[in-house]
Amino acid sequence: MSEWALAVLIIVLFLVRLGIVNDFFSFPRFWLPNFLKKVSRKTVLEWVDSALTAGIFAFLFILLIGRLYIIPSSSMEPTLKPGDIVLGINKLWFSGKNELKLKRGDIVIFKPPVDNKLYIKRLIGLPNEKIMVVSGNLYVNDKYIKEDYVVYKDYYDYGPVKVPLKSYFFLGDNRPNSYDSHLWSEPFVQESDIKAKALIIIFPPNRIRILSNPFEENKK
Repeated sequence: MSEWALAVLIIVLFLVRLGIVNDFFSFPRFWLPNFLKKVSRKTVLEWVDSALTAGIFAFLFILLIGRLYIIPSSSMEPTLKPGDIVLGINKLWFSGKNELKLKRGDIVIFKPPVDNKLYIKRLIGLPNEKIMVVSGNLYVNDKYIKEDYVVYKDYYDYGPVKVPLKSYFFLGDNRPNSYDSHLWSEPFVQESDIKAKALIIIFPPNRIRILSNPFEENKK
């Protein structure tokens, strides 16, 4: 659920609570289903209060800290598997003065130019970089980039393309089964559509781990 949807839900719950407290509508309320019409006014108010508290907490969590994302497909295997639940930190925490503090290799949650759903992919191309794929091998600004994290390769050719300013280029780790920048008619994700940076797998328990950046690890 987006922050806007949560905000609307909070407003609706607040208005419902206001109606109950001030008796703006009769009780039992005509808008309740039949099996709830015998529930006491106090109980309904407690339910609304609980939902309102949870909604406010979720809204503040998404706005100030981050969001949970359930991996829906195999496009990021073996790094992320379907059903994994990932915690992503809000871009408030990696926003610089003039640009986002993102690095090649970060796993990012964003809204792509081809869909209204959120996607999660690995950041490959930064603003003003030239991206090219030759027989499945990645080149950035004509320099070969070794990708040890890619287990399932696809030997396609792509580009070269230049990433515009305030835009990014993404690919999935499972290259043969990823709907990503190299397949989109508009391949670049604008900075405003970046939602969060994936930080850690929190579920299932046997897969809990921090999602490190492989390029940053290689520098150590």
